[in-house]
Amino acid sequence: MPPTRDSLSRFREKLRAKEVRFPSSPKAESPTLACSAAAWEEECMASFGEGRDPGPCPDCGRTGFYGPRIDPTERHYRQCRFCGFTQMVGELPVRAEPTVHGCREWPLCARAPYIWWVSQEVESYLCPFCGKRVRVADARVPRPVDDEEHAWWKVPQHRKRFYYQRFWDNWEVTRGRVFL
Repeated sequence: MPPTRDSLSRFREKLRAKEVRFPSSPKAESPTLACSAAAWEEECMASFGEGRDPGPCPDCGRTGFYGPRIDPTERHYRQCRFCGFTQMVGELPVRAEPTVHGCREWPLCARAPYIWWVSQEVESYLCPFCGKRVRVADARVPRPVDDEEHAWWKVPQHRKRFYYQRFWDNWEVTRGRVFL
C-alpha cells in the first residue's frame, strides 16, 4: 500500500527535526564516529558478497539509496543519495551537495533528474555525461529529503534486495545496482 500524503508529511517533519542534530543519529552504528575500514568492508560484503537486503541510511532511514561505494580515486566511503549523508572511511560524516547539470545527456532516474553529489568544498566538476565543466553554484538543487514533491519519495521502502535490483534496473544510469 503506497504511503499517504499525511504519512509522508509526518515522516518528513520527523526528519527535519532530526536534521537539526546532524551528524548524530540514533540509527545504525553511531554515525558520529569515524567509519572504520572493517565496518565499510562488512557493509560491502553484506551488500555485494552475501546479498543481504539494503540497509537504511543511518541519518534519514531511507532504504534503496544508502550503501558502501568507491570513488574513481579508489577512496572508500558510504553515502545516501536521498539525504546526502556521506562518510569516508576513517572520517566523520558530512553532508554532500546535490547537483543536476541538466545537459541533453543528463539522465532521468525514477522520474527525476539523476543527482550528482559533490563535497561541500567542490566549486566545479566535469559533467560525467557531456564532459563540460559544471559550476556547483549553478547546478545546486534541493536534496530529495527536503523536497516534498521530489519523485524519489515514491521509491518503495523496506523491500528485499531482489526488489531493489529489479527497480534500479529500469534506468540506464542505475542498471545493476542494489541501491542508487
